[in-house]
Amino acid sequence: MTYRLNGISLEDARFGWVVRSRSKPLADLSNVLSSLRRPGRHGAVSPAPGVLDVPTTMLVIETPRAHLRTLEALVRAGGVLDSTYEPGESVVEFVSCSPSGRGGADSVVDLSVVFRVPAASARGPLVTTTAAALSAASVAVGGLLSGLSLEVQDAIVRVKGAVTGLQVTDSSGAWFTYTGPVTASQWLRFESATGRAFLTTTDTWTGGTEVSGAADFGGPRGAFEIAPAWSNSPAERAGVLTVATASRSSASVQVRGRAAYLI
Repeated sequence: MTYRLNGISLEDARFGWVVRSRSKPLADLSNVLSSLRRPGRHGAVSPAPGVLDVPTTMLVIETPRAHLRTLEALVRAGGVLDSTYEPGESVVEFVSCSPSGRGGADSVVDLSVVFRVPAASARGPLVTTTAAALSAASVAVGGLLSGLSLEVQDAIVRVKGAVTGLQVTDSSGAWFTYTGPVTASQWLRFESATGRAFLTTTDTWTGGTEVSGAADFGGPRGAFEIAPAWSNSPAERAGVLTVATASRSSASVQVRGRAAYLI
């Protein structure tokens, strides 16, 4: 297994770096739950699904003492961490490092490095799906962001007109709507990270005229997101959206985003 930080290998033979087996790259998962208690009633009610707390990951890297400061400078910068074993890459922040020397004059050092992962996930490459035709009043579009194991909360959904009465619903129950018409020469783009919507007259994923006032969104967590959905096996996970329209003509939908993976 190889770990890289900002594209630099943490197992670089030139510096004698080796990631030790005492590392703990897999993070503990902790759900943060809100609770409402009712007078005279046992237990509590969760008003919304929990969200993952910020996890940490720990690597123990062996280094000759002569290259300790080089390694410390590298890990202290934080950045993008990836490995050949787990899918995706994580943006990490440096928390701490602790050296433990051995041999004469501590000639070899095990550096225990702790990173935290603010986004609580690793992310896959940016993917744009093939346009799916909206050929009926309700169309299920599956196979989105294949392999995801955590909700994607920053995907972009784009609909090519002509459509009216648009509603897009995820398998989790998250949704967004657009009350205005989208003409045959327009694309409607909904950005779930911000809840903003734009109309463009060219085939682009940026810019356009903001029409957020005609859009609305919600869901179990109060936002639009694409959650893992299972088909025949828990190992076969992908997003599924249902696109409903009041009217449509030669319309289609696309999704652009990065799969999210548990750390």
